[in-house]
Amino acid sequence: MSNFRTTLLSTAAMGLITFSAVGSASAADVEKSMAWSGYVNRNIISGDDGEGHFLTHADPDGVAGTRARMKGSAKSENMTIGTLIELGLTNGGSGTQVTTSSGTPSIRHSMIYVSNSMGKVNIGQTAHGSEAMGGFDASGTGLATSYSASPFNSVLFNDSSTISGSAAAGVSVKVAHGSGYTEGRQNGISYQSPTINGFTGMVSHRNDSGGAYYLKYGGNFNGLKLTGGYSYSGNGTTAAVAKTAAIDHIHGGGVTVTLPSGLNFSTNFREEKKNSANTAPDGNTWMNKIGYGFTGLSDQGKTNVALMYKRAEDANTLKDKYENISLLFTQSLSDYGTTVYGGFSNLSYDTAATNYDDINGIFLGAQVNF
Repeated sequence: MSNFRTTLLSTAAMGLITFSAVGSASAADVEKSMAWSGYVNRNIISGDDGEGHFLTHADPDGVAGTRARMKGSAKSENMTIGTLIELGLTNGGSGTQVTTSSGTPSIRHSMIYVSNSMGKVNIGQTAHGSEAMGGFDASGTGLATSYSASPFNSVLFNDSSTISGSAAAGVSVKVAHGSGYTEGRQNGISYQSPTINGFTGMVSHRNDSGGAYYLKYGGNFNGLKLTGGYSYSGNGTTAAVAKTAAIDHIHGGGVTVTLPSGLNFSTNFREEKKNSANTAPDGNTWMNKIGYGFTGLSDQGKTNVALMYKRAEDANTLKDKYENISLLFTQSLSDYGTTVYGGFSNLSYDTAATNYDDINGIFLGAQVNF
């Protein structure tokens, strides 16, 4: 099956590129463009970890951290060849209750693409296969807390048996929730189909020889909007998920429904399947949101509110359990290219060996686009 997917991907990619090259020979003009963009995202988190209070100023670790990107393209009537370079510039996520200002820039995307009416081929370091699909969220509050990340990612859970007031020394929220089994950005090649009757798909091959794919659907039924999809990633070694030969594959999907009133529902589930030689339970994570989007609170843009429940089991270690209950909001300030966000979260985590104190906290932040 893996060889078949690789052959199919290679054939589709070569066909699209060849068709584009032939079709573009008669193009009158090629329009070239280059643009810089990105955003800065900062927040303040404050709360109690069961042992003491914390107050931290940070660039979010995992939830839309600050980044800068450069896009270039050469476009004709029949074909577009483009590039994307994007750097992650997050700092302050040091894995302690008091973050520091240190941080190392990371390469999020370094890719080229070719697209035409037959679809798009992406080559290089970027989101392939299941990572490109991500979680489905119709609430508009993903900037506040997403399927795979929380503003409290760097906060540590404290062992409940430690002395009250002791320094944090436990498991970070990021490690506890398992990052939602997203694949991260990798080197590889992908073919993305055009949208046909609401359906679109992608098939990928990554550097680790692992195949991946997704299938998405989106439709509007008399004002009721429905989106959903499924993704699969074969075994390999990635930066985001420390997969080994003990893991066969990661798979899952999600569905969202948005009513004409603005009320919306989102649910996502992903699972890390062990192979037959591994007797450990399959890790999984599950997220649900009930949200409402409306205008009128501010003439600057839309307001979104949501109640979220997320649970992860066996995501970090055997027989562990993580839960996140959050009340979230975002407010668009469209004239200023800014989104203000915030909320309250209750986070709990326990393992077979250790009971940890709950983390309760509030956060407020802003993302400014340029």
